[in-house]
Amino acid sequence: MARRPMGVTIMARAVADHAEHLGQKAVPAEIASIMVHVDFDRGSDDRIRIASDLADRLGAVLIGLTGWVPGREFRVGADAETERTEVGLVRISAAQDRLAERFRSVAGATIYPVEWRAAYNFPSEVIAREARTADLVVIGGHPVPDDPYHTFDPGTVLLTAGRPVLVAPEGVTRLAAARVLIAWKDTREARRAVQSALPFLRVAEQVTMLEIADEALKEAALAHLDDLEVYLGRHRIKVSGKAVLRAVGSVSEQLKRTARNDGADLIVAGAYGHTRLGEWIFGGVTRDLLRTTEVCCLFSS
Repeated sequence: MARRPMGVTIMARAVADHAEHLGQKAVPAEIASIMVHVDFDRGSDDRIRIASDLADRLGAVLIGLTGWVPGREFRVGADAETERTEVGLVRISAAQDRLAERFRSVAGATIYPVEWRAAYNFPSEVIAREARTADLVVIGGHPVPDDPYHTFDPGTVLLTAGRPVLVAPEGVTRLAAARVLIAWKDTREARRAVQSALPFLRVAEQVTMLEIADEALKEAALAHLDDLEVYLGRHRIKVSGKAVLRAVGSVSEQLKRTARNDGADLIVAGAYGHTRLGEWIFGGVTRDLLRTTEVCCLFSS
């Protein structure tokens, strides 16, 4: 079956002519503020470094953020249980001040403004609420599991922040975004993710697109990728490669394997989920990427 070669060729030529006509007048998508979750976990300094470097490269304000619930303790036993509320708040405030100092120290000198925000609430609640001030939110994918005051479900942040969320795995200290893999699915979430990623895609050395679909849907998937390539071309973004793979086993494993083979350091994907009795239920791909990815992932819902 033909893949609309004439229509796609005509559209691609029109895009090239339009880009040449615009010259340098195209207005880029902007990331003017980046918020990063700061805490005492092992990955915190790495997240700060990633966010600081991105802010420096994009000319964005860097915002450090922490949330701390009164009652969250590093101590256990009678002393922690009997601590007066006012004493606890003073101690928590002092700990938040230490986090603020650490944030500024790791972020280093920058010509752009740096802000600090702290609140007495669960981290996921604080991140979702304060995300109103940011164009991009940076979080980790592996919170400490044995501290109910410290841990939060990254998926909850993805679906409640109302902003694109960059999930940074532990051990990754910089995001060059030189090679970007778009995990495409023709959904609202994937469209929003691609639009949110435009500042990264515009400066990437290589942009590849991948859709995983059943054999019966391959032609439709190829047509979708053709349309997406035209869309990106209108934003002066050249696609280096595109493919439709048949689903074999775990889709997330296929995505991660493709990212490794391509040398990708950023995966762009939609975040999929729905509510059931007030609880976020995630599809397997989003959940598995959050838990096991070795490269940064930019999600949008």
